[in-house]
Amino acid sequence: MATVTIGGRTYEVEVRGDAVVVDGEEFPIAIDRGDVYDTVTAGAVSYRVALPPEDARESGMAIEVDHRPFTVEYEGRLGGGPARPAARAASAASSSAPAVSNVPGGVAAQLSGTVLRIEVQAGDSVEAGQLLLVLEAMKMENEINAPKAGTVKEVTVGEGAQVSEGETLVILE
Repeated sequence: MATVTIGGRTYEVEVRGDAVVVDGEEFPIAIDRGDVYDTVTAGAVSYRVALPPEDARESGMAIEVDHRPFTVEYEGRLGGGPARPAARAASAASSSAPAVSNVPGGVAAQLSGTVLRIEVQAGDSVEAGQLLLVLEAMKMENEINAPKAGTVKEVTVGEGAQVSEGETLVILE
């Protein structure tokens, strides 16, 4: 069992062969190795993950998940490897960086997941960096923030919706 902090949130994680247990909930895991990214499928959701070489993996390492940079801190054992130093708070290096949308003014999902909460509605004025909605993926809450100030033209998803990376969530004008 390990305590893992990623994106400023802490989880209890245990790797069990072809599954990972996150805060007591088990997810089947499949990994498809690639040249630059590995595709990790946890339950029904797939992620593109870039890790440092095995000999450089340690607490405090930088990783990318769906092209978003994170720092991972952990204490304990991950996957049966050696124990690591005590964790310190970690943060997403770019938690408010918008994903690219093919819709003018569109704000896209940064990763695949479920819409947990929608904080705006059509007609609302928003400031740059203001929280628009929250996506959940593997029990992690990911804030989707306004990339610029504007007015919400449309919210294209509803709470509980399953979305894919790059899918337009909100349109700003």
